Amino acid sequence: MSLIENLVSLHRVDSQVRALRGRLDSATTYLKSQERQHADACARRDELRSQIRQMQATAVNIENESNAIRDRIEALRGELNKSTNQKTYSTILSELKLLQEKRDEADERALAQLGKVEEAKAKLAEVEGLAAQRQELLEGATKERNQCQADVGERLAELERERAQAASHVPAKELDLFNRAAEVHDGEAMAEFVASDARRREYVCGACNMELPPEKFAVLSTNPNAAVVCVSCKRILFMMPQAQDAAKE
Repeated sequence: MSLIENLVSLHRVDSQVRALRGRLDSATTYLKSQERQHADACARRDELRSQIRQMQATAVNIENESNAIRDRIEALRGELNKSTNQKTYSTILSELKLLQEKRDEADERALAQLGKVEEAKAKLAEVEGLAAQRQELLEGATKERNQCQADVGERLAELERERAQAASHVPAKELDLFNRAAEVHDGEAMAEFVASDARRREYVCGACNMELPPEKFAVLSTNPNAAVVCVSCKRILFMMPQAQDAAKE
């Protein structure tokens, strides 16, 4: 087989490999996206749970502070009832007033803290719902990825072996040219050399439709072992059998 025939054979199997790999890669990419979104939702959920525990602990500390002040107030009231000295009575009364203010302030802080806890719990409920949704989507994406692997895995492995075999018949220089064109054009490494008007010797690339010089026709029609590329898109050009027959005539 000529170089061009080997390249065309490689192109055919390479296109099939890329199509199947594209399906598998798409399913894998979607799965990874769902994994990231699920992880983000779980991280946010865990963060909120930690914040709620901290806020609840703070609320308990404030409540304990308030209770300690209450106990001190009760003790001072007992002393106040027993006091017979006016100066002592006034001192205790002043301290009671200050303590009551501190307790009122502590109760306000405790109430505000409990309000924050309730707000955080409401957010947590939303995030837990989102995390549950993400879990369902993740399970679906995992199932889809596994099914895709089962559907195309064996055929893809077979085609990749065929591609390796086809590539082994192409010289290193031309294979590198093919691979670079395939990467740039999503697997479309080759393009048909089209005679838009043969009598006027007008030719175009079948992929990008750019005009091609007649000299390339001369090379393609006479040397099947020459890799001729489009001057514009750099795809490797080939001629259909009927065009080759017409050129010989």
